Order: sequence, then C-alpha cells, then structure tokens
Amino acid sequence: MPSPALSYHVASDAERKAAVQVRIRVFVEIQGFPLEEEVDEYDKTALHIVCTDDGAVVGTLRVLRSPGVAKIGRVVIVPEYQGKGIGKQMMRFAESYVAENYEDCMLTKLGSQLDKRGFYESCGYVAEGDVYDDLGCPHIWMYKPVVRT
Repeated sequence: MPSPALSYHVASDAERKAAVQVRIRVFVEIQGFPLEEEVDEYDKTALHIVCTDDGAVVGTLRVLRSPGVAKIGRVVIVPEYQGKGIGKQMMRFAESYVAENYEDCMLTKLGSQLDKRGFYESCGYVAEGDVYDDLGCPHIWMYKPVVRT
C-alpha cells in the first residue's frame, strides 16, 4: 500500500533535479540507456510532474507541449515503489493538468517501451502504427484524447 504521505504535483526546481536523478537511476543504471540520451534540451522547458513520498521523489514524468498535442514521456517509478499504482496516479495527474491548462491540446501521446504497452492501455491509451526502435529498445506510439469536464 502506498504511503499516505504520497503527493502528486508539478515539480519544484529542486524536485526537477531529483527527478532527473531518478530517471538516471532507472533508465541509465538499470535499463542501460546512454546517459547522454537521457538528459536533453527538452528538460529545460518541459513540465515535470513528480510523486513524492515524505518529500523524496519516487516517480516522475515530463510533458512536452506542441500545437494541439501534449507528449508525455520519461515516465519512471523507482523500483521500490513500482506496482503500487503510482504510475497510474501520475498519468491521471498529468492528463488532468493538460486538460485544465493547455486549452489547445486535444490529444496526449507517448512513445511506450513495448513491454510497458499494457500499462498504458490500462490508462486508456491506444497503440497506433508500427513498432519502432529507440536506442535498441522496441517502442510503439500510443494516443489518448484529452478529456475535459
């Protein structure tokens, strides 16, 4: 059961730095992606969303905005917190933020690692197109309409 101290929110500057360290730990150290590909120029302008447990970043994702579309990426949860529903809650938070703050966005999209496809389908995303290679890892594009209430 996740801690009652979990918080989902837009990252502060300090939390952004901690979020990048979480990404490096999981994507670089555990999954083997190159460090020089993990941190990029988009990190400076992206919206970063985090899940914190008593102030420590345990999950993160980023949102890149382009006309009509919000691209969710770099979704990661530290291993000790995986399987507790944190990823789904972060996705819901991101989607709600997009719906409330990005009036022109009608669609969210993401490039899913193929073995994570089921997770994103459980969040309402639909795969479209062919599997593609991203740094030696098979990925597929997935889409979901923005829902406004």
